[in-house]
Amino acid sequence: MRRTILAGLFALAASITGAAAQTYPSQPVHIVVPFPPGGGTDALARAIQEPFQKAIGQTVIIDNRGGGGGSIGHEIVAKAAPDGYTVGFSSNNQMLLPYLIARLSFDPATFAPIGFVAKQESVFVGSADAPWKDLAAITEAARKAPGDVQYGTAGISTPMHLSTERYAILNKIKLTHVPFRGTGPLVTDLLGGHVKLGMSSLTSVAQHLQNGKLKAYGMASPERAQSAPDIPTFKELGFGDVDGTIVYTLIAPPGTPPAIVAKLNAALNASVATTEMREELRKRGFVAMGGTPEELGKWTAVQAPIWGPVLQAAGVKPE
Repeated sequence: MRRTILAGLFALAASITGAAAQTYPSQPVHIVVPFPPGGGTDALARAIQEPFQKAIGQTVIIDNRGGGGGSIGHEIVAKAAPDGYTVGFSSNNQMLLPYLIARLSFDPATFAPIGFVAKQESVFVGSADAPWKDLAAITEAARKAPGDVQYGTAGISTPMHLSTERYAILNKIKLTHVPFRGTGPLVTDLLGGHVKLGMSSLTSVAQHLQNGKLKAYGMASPERAQSAPDIPTFKELGFGDVDGTIVYTLIAPPGTPPAIVAKLNAALNASVATTEMREELRKRGFVAMGGTPEELGKWTAVQAPIWGPVLQAAGVKPE
């Protein structure tokens, strides 16, 4: 009798879930951006907002919930109803939150992956008066005087920070990290010569590289950037597989039904697939991506094993 009742309850729950998926979406969809308005993550989310609305057939609301290094926004998504009406705009640091935030109230590995949005390459640059000719000279200087060579990034645990620390680990050198409150202040100090080295998003420094106010030492990416094909990668230069690419993703609360995830994924892919949107994102410094939830899930799973040890080696502890 008990088994019959349980079977009936499971069947009822499945039918309700199926009906919800068929009628989805019947109300506005909220995209939670875990950073304040005005930054790169927010700009990208707003760039795809209109095409995503058209593709999903509902109003899409951008909901900025900054704070806690992105953990507050992620927590909101983690604890939201798994009905597809609250999703999160995430990035590389999703799986690194346990290494950064003490007593995290959710498991970043349990989010339902929707798909890749876009990516942005990082480049290692120097001020115009930086004393090093190339990456080999920087490496040698750091090897001779451990800790004396300083570099800046947009902040602790960013892909730019992690990739530079990986370069240091792979080449058995010690660098000193100078975290800034965003890329803007970093670039200002690079241009002023107050900091001689920095790992930055390519978009933020492209103009200064072109006019000679900054110089490039290497792309922190798996391959050369289409927008800067003359800059070789760290790997090409012989300094290891260093990847500081910023990857932006869309995620859903744990337990979101696959049928709803599929609809969100289809809308996301439609949003970034057009020639017009790809060109618009290119102008903003992004490379459109797209893909399946399964591809994002596999990619996400390997992030913590790669970058967790780098954070630990850099002395970053949960706060």
